[in-house]
Amino acid sequence: MIVPSSYPVQGIMFMMGHPQLITNLICPIIWTILWAIAATIFGFAYLLHKQANALISVNCPAGVAWFVSVLFVLLEIALLVLVFYLIILPIYQDALFDRVLKLRGLRHVLDKREGNDVIKCLRGVHGGLLIVFIQILVLIVTLPLNLIPILGQILYAMINGWLLTFGVRFHYDVEICNKTVSQSRKEAWQRRSEFSGFGSVAVGLEMIPLANLLFMWTNIVGAALWVADEIERDERKQSQR
Repeated sequence: MIVPSSYPVQGIMFMMGHPQLITNLICPIIWTILWAIAATIFGFAYLLHKQANALISVNCPAGVAWFVSVLFVLLEIALLVLVFYLIILPIYQDALFDRVLKLRGLRHVLDKREGNDVIKCLRGVHGGLLIVFIQILVLIVTLPLNLIPILGQILYAMINGWLLTFGVRFHYDVEICNKTVSQSRKEAWQRRSEFSGFGSVAVGLEMIPLANLLFMWTNIVGAALWVADEIERDERKQSQR
C-alpha cells in the first residue's frame, strides 16, 4: 500500500543507507550552510531586536515580546533558507531524482523517455521557474498563518506542501513522462490529498532549523521513492494482464 505521507521519512532512511547520494550534494549543502549561518546571524543580530522593540513600543509585555520575537526570527530564518533552497534546488534536483530511480533498478524508465529533448527541456525550464516563483510567493503570503496556533500551521503546511510536491514531481511528469505543464498541474490537483499528505510532512521537516539543510534533499529522495513504487506497481499490473 502506498502512503504518500510516509515517503519523506523513507527518503531520510534511503539517503542514510546510500551515502553515495550525499557526495553529489556536498557543494549545494556547503552553500546552503553558509547561507543559513548568514541568515541566523542577521536574524538574531538585527531582526530580533527590531521586532522585540516594536512589540514593546505598542505596550506588549517585555517577556512576551522577546519570546514572540524569537519565534518570529526562527520562522524568518527558516523562510530565508527555504527561499535560497528553492533558487539553488533546480540545478541539482533532477540529477538526484534520477539517481534514486537508478538505484531502485528503474534505469529502463529513464532510457525510454519519449518526446523531443529540446522541447522537454524548454518546457521543464519554463515550468520550473514558474513553480519556484509561485512557491516563494505563496511561502511569503501564507507565513502569517503560523500566528494561528495549530490550525494555521496545519493550513500553512498543507498549502505549501501541495506546491512542494508538485515541484519535486514536476521533472518526472514533464521530462520523463513527456506530459505538458497543464497535464502535470491537472494531475497534481486531482491528487491533491496525496500531494498535500506528502508535502505537509516534507514542509514540517524543512521548517526545522539546521536539520532542514539535509531534509530539503531527503524530501526529493522520498518523492523519487514514491514515484518508483508507483512505477513498480503499474508494471506488476501490466505483467498480470
